[in-house]
Amino acid sequence: MIKLIATDLDGTLLRSDKSLPDGFMQTARRLMDDGITFVAASGRQYDNIYQTLYPLSERMYIISENGAINGYGSQVREEMRMTEKSVRQVLDFVRASGGRANAICCCAHEGRYTSDEPEFVREMSRYYLRRRRVGESEMNASPACKIALYCYGKSEELYRTMPTFEGLTNVVSGTDWVDVAPDGINKGKALESILRETGIRPEECVAFGDNFNDKEMLELCGRRYTVSNAPEGMRRMFPCIGSNDDGAVSAEIRRIFDL
Repeated sequence: MIKLIATDLDGTLLRSDKSLPDGFMQTARRLMDDGITFVAASGRQYDNIYQTLYPLSERMYIISENGAINGYGSQVREEMRMTEKSVRQVLDFVRASGGRANAICCCAHEGRYTSDEPEFVREMSRYYLRRRRVGESEMNASPACKIALYCYGKSEELYRTMPTFEGLTNVVSGTDWVDVAPDGINKGKALESILRETGIRPEECVAFGDNFNDKEMLELCGRRYTVSNAPEGMRRMFPCIGSNDDGAVSAEIRRIFDL
């Protein structure tokens, strides 16, 4: 029996225009009223996830920044920070990248950035409601939980050329984004904490994702699905349903619960 539903947002639950599929809120509300636990798991900022799924988000667990900042409802409960040395190493790589990437330091309550490049600012603003442009010294000293690199549609290319930073893990989180976070921080680890708190077993969970930052979360759950718009590597690893633009996650949830 499924007791918990965990889903990624961008490229998975949300359509390409960032809208929710028709009927999802009603379906989720009904299941939550019946005692099903929902987990929204994303690389997005915590406040952004909360607003996107409001008012149901008041009764949801939220895994944000790929597991670096997590909580329940509007309350952040857990925050994993990078060291100042680690932050500087990643930012030095970005500065030396020749414009191939721009960075946002993802802190618990805001995103910090230095570049005014228009495309970066536009795309970053879609995921970071609370953000602030800062100078280089403040950026270097940011209490970052994750650094997100905007790669202008070339995340796989940038990922292949990135160094291995000591104590950090690089992961592709979308066509435009590579995320850098402390080793061992991922959506799967964050979901493990939720399962310990709720007493729900992995085999009682279903998870949905589209990219490699969802891999550990999907591997943890008894049922796990990727979408047809996912990268080939993800489609080889996990059972595939329809696309995000066809509302495949919402449809699969209704099928599982016979709604």
